[in-house]
Order: sequence, then structure tokens, then C-alpha cells
Amino acid sequence: MGKKKVTPIALIGFMGTGKSTIGPLLAEKLGYQFIDTDTMVEEGLGMKISEIFKNQGERCFRDVEHRALKKALAMEKVVISTGGGAILLKENRKLLEENAFVVSLNCQPETIFQRLQGDQSRPLLKSIDPLTEIKKIMANRHEYYEECDFQISTEEWTTKECCQKIIKVYENA
Repeated sequence: MGKKKVTPIALIGFMGTGKSTIGPLLAEKLGYQFIDTDTMVEEGLGMKISEIFKNQGERCFRDVEHRALKKALAMEKVVISTGGGAILLKENRKLLEENAFVVSLNCQPETIFQRLQGDQSRPLLKSIDPLTEIKKIMANRHEYYEECDFQISTEEWTTKECCQKIIKVYENA
């Protein structure tokens, strides 16, 4: 009998929804490795995402992000935290759909605003009215965040509860 491939879990969602918080705990509970594609991009280019956006542009960032996602999805026993905009590229959505159990984390724009207040490392939030910008970006990405195997609110549940619910659905998928 052949060895069954263990499907990676990919966390999608807007910045501040909890991917970097839930991901490591979820990986630990499953005995999986945790990978953050934003970290892979930063290490690959040797600079912070805000610098990449400023110096190389969003297109360069998205290209490197795509390669990082492809590499991460080729692994087994892995929980992947994707960048909030990773789902913008059709190629990324196809990769995720074909190669991962996709979990969409969500919460209200006001909660994201509170969680990210004062975080200067978020290039898309450097506007005069960040809350309005969050609402606008979330509305533009909403349909893509809906394309998943499971959705969960990180406002309604604690990090631990989110992990328990994700694992239950993942193991029964």
C-alpha cells in the first residue's frame, strides 16, 4: 500500500485575523511544521515586506510570495500562514485549492484596526484613514476569502478553541 500524502493546512485571511497566532499553535497540536510565507519572502529577499513594497513594488513581492507558497505547499505535515493578499493571484488560489485544506480566518474590520493600531510594518495601512482602508481592501478580497474548506471567526473563539475546531474539521475532511 502506498503512503498517503498528508494535506497541508493553509490559513488565509486579512492581516490581523490571527494567522500568525493560530498557525504555530495549530502546527504544534498536530505535530506539524509551521511556515509563514511572509517570513519566507523576507528571508528570500533579505528585507522586510514594507521595504520590498517600497523598493521593489507589490508586483515583485507577489511573484516571490507565489514561489514561497508553491514551495510550502509541496511539503507534508505543514501549517502555512499566507499573506493577507496571497489570494489576489489566481495562480495562488488554484495552488491552494488543489494542494491544501484551506482555512479562512475572519473578524470585523474594527477588530483588525484595533489589533494593528500602531503597527508600522503594514504597507497597505499607511493611509490617513486606516479603518476605511481596511474596510475597502476587505470588501475587494471578500469573495476570495470565501473560497475555502472551512471558515472561522477569530473574534468569537479563543486561539485554542479555533485550533480545536479547525483540527476537528480537518481530520474529518
